[in-house]
Amino acid sequence: MEILDIVVHAICEKKAQDVRVYDVTSLTPFMDSMIVCSITNIRQNNAIAQNIKDRLREAGYMGDMHIEGDSGSKWLLIDLKEVVVHLFVNEERQVYNLDRLYSDVPVKTYDL
Repeated sequence: MEILDIVVHAICEKKAQDVRVYDVTSLTPFMDSMIVCSITNIRQNNAIAQNIKDRLREAGYMGDMHIEGDSGSKWLLIDLKEVVVHLFVNEERQVYNLDRLYSDVPVKTYDL
């Protein structure tokens, strides 16, 4: 299973909303995909970040993982090099509106 598939599965397991996977290969040589999703509260945000770490570890992922934000953050960024994940508590996603910035690249949407 690819890193992207593992991460999307881990996000969906913890019931994130409006999950969008942007194919950014045409924009940058540094990453292939950017995931943006909405979370209802900070506790769920932390649970999803932990689930991503756990699922990658179970799959034998040995690559770099860097997390920006702390346990009280409304926006967590997880950098896996080829995949970057943005976990937003609902209102934060609306404020930063990353979806608008990437509206011209291919996107897959997952909504539970």
